[in-house]
Amino acid sequence: MENYKKILAAVDGSEESKNAFKKAIAMAQKEEAELVICHVVDTSSYNRIEHYSSAFIAGLEDYAKELLEDYEKQANDAGIKKVTAVLEHGSPKVKIPKELAGKYEVDLIIAGATGLGAVERFIIGSVSEQIARRAKCDVLIVRMTEQES
Repeated sequence: MENYKKILAAVDGSEESKNAFKKAIAMAQKEEAELVICHVVDTSSYNRIEHYSSAFIAGLEDYAKELLEDYEKQANDAGIKKVTAVLEHGSPKVKIPKELAGKYEVDLIIAGATGLGAVERFIIGSVSEQIARRAKCDVLIVRMTEQES
């Protein structure tokens, strides 16, 4: 079995995403892999708001930049030799598996099983589910344990 050389950790700041990031660091250490940490500002959800408040969008970007800087530091502190932090805009369901995975030539995507409400999940599916469906590489979806939820 071939080792993973480049791992993409999709992060959004949720608890499940934090668990996924921890798993990504452990896998990158074990596999001696490069780590790409990405956050996609979901503009598909905020397009209507943008007309009213550019400060709102700027706040989302500031949050994303701080999140990525923190995760990049954690990865460097954990001894990961090559770390790339990526901030994108668009639909994470499409951007991560279709664009970012190919652009950065990753062979594993790790994401938290963060879910929307049950009705929304039924209609459009969770981000992690859509990533798993659309990705051409392996996808690991990390769930919270009973103690954590």
